[in-house]
Amino acid sequence: MSSIIHSMGSTLGACGDLNRNVLAPAAPFARKDYQFAQQTADDIAALLTPQSGFYYDMWVDGEKIMSAEPPEVVKARNDNSHGTNFPDSPEPIYGTQFLPRKFKIAVTVPTDNSVDLLTNDVGVVVVTDADGEPQGFNLYVGGGMGRTHRVETTFPRLAESLGYVPKEDILYAVKAIVVTQRENGRRDDRKYSRMKYLISSWGIEKFRSVVEEYYGKKFEPSRELPEWEFKSYLGWHEQGDGGLFCGLHVDSGRVGGKMKTTLREIIEKYNLDVRLTPNQNIILCGVRKAWKRPITTALAQAGLLEPKYVDPLNLTAMACPALPMCPLAITEAERGMPGILKRIRAVFEKVGLKYNESVVIRATGCPNGCARPYMAELGFVGDGPNSYQLWLGGTPNQTSLARTFMNKVKIHDLEKVLEPLFYNWKRKRQSKESFGDFTNRVGFETLQEWVEKWDGIVATRSTYNLRLFTDKDTYEKMDELAKFQNKTAHQLAMEIISNYAAAQQNGKGE
Repeated sequence: MSSIIHSMGSTLGACGDLNRNVLAPAAPFARKDYQFAQQTADDIAALLTPQSGFYYDMWVDGEKIMSAEPPEVVKARNDNSHGTNFPDSPEPIYGTQFLPRKFKIAVTVPTDNSVDLLTNDVGVVVVTDADGEPQGFNLYVGGGMGRTHRVETTFPRLAESLGYVPKEDILYAVKAIVVTQRENGRRDDRKYSRMKYLISSWGIEKFRSVVEEYYGKKFEPSRELPEWEFKSYLGWHEQGDGGLFCGLHVDSGRVGGKMKTTLREIIEKYNLDVRLTPNQNIILCGVRKAWKRPITTALAQAGLLEPKYVDPLNLTAMACPALPMCPLAITEAERGMPGILKRIRAVFEKVGLKYNESVVIRATGCPNGCARPYMAELGFVGDGPNSYQLWLGGTPNQTSLARTFMNKVKIHDLEKVLEPLFYNWKRKRQSKESFGDFTNRVGFETLQEWVEKWDGIVATRSTYNLRLFTDKDTYEKMDELAKFQNKTAHQLAMEIISNYAAAQQNGKGE
């Protein structure tokens, strides 16, 4: 524990009924709005950090580890002009009983939904003027993923708009929201203790009016924002300050072996800052342009490939650790995800979907929703040994809630369900329609009918017969190369043949 703290980490309040991590976009852009979002996240985290010194007394003999807090954070915490605080308490915001349940906050900028904004208790969005100067924030409240199987009164929920506050008021507004949950959230049954259930019970209008009492002002109407996009920040990007950053895809966030050794060597050699993303990936920051080539080569040799060499299904997939790490897990998630993705890729090929087409897939070993499967286009939620509840209808930009499609789907029966869905998506979708949007437009009744009546793909007579591999040796060599690029031997061979044919056609192959 001492080593974690001395490394500038913290376990303070982990699993506690208080504010947990505050998210901000991981991309280290030098833009004013991104930097302001990061500073705001830091300030909110400081505001809502427990004030007891016991944690440090216990683990580092009371040694002061962190730097002094900004004066505006101290001022906002101690302000009791609207009855938010416990006077003379070492915990002015939390008191002796803290919150009814955990509390999660994310801060971001318009269009950037890398933080899954609407899944949080509080979402904070920087609003700027025409010159890019931060002016204030739109606030969203009431998101949350956790639920319980077969208890319909528990549910995932998207945050909804609360209003706008000027930038100097953000700490007071967030504190007012936290205090409203502290005073009114249910404490009699932990299944219903998250703030989403309070807002669902009260309605947003009543919730807003109570928060305004603790805030001491009325919220202004939310400012209009552009459409949200999911941004992964994988690959190489300009930071805007002369440096580069490199986003690395890590399957389910699991780093080990040569990958771990190489990352440590690169980070130490070039003295790089590192950020972790909400999608279980890694960003190396502050890279000079001259370092790009040697770093790319070293990463590739360790299996950390540029995104163009990774299966698109893997790039947006996510799974929680589940078995054997989590005592709440009912079935596999992280360990099962590679096999699930390969089988889905095989279904894609079978029904004629292109390699560059993708679907957001997320899996959890239980219904608590840690990998946010209820926002996925295709969500797997463990509901028994080797069995999943399937959720459909999330969207690629993470702004729609999925719904339960089927229960108790055994892992060996996945193709029976997914084949008809992907087959019909391929043939009946509108232009550029995502799988999630398609399932919502068509409706679950029709989807169910397709699954029930599915007899397999109707074979059509092929106009050609192309046998790619005439001997085992060629196949094995191609398969070895393909695995490095996370493809099948067939996919790689077809790419090579297509590229060769195109070169010949363009006169480049002479």
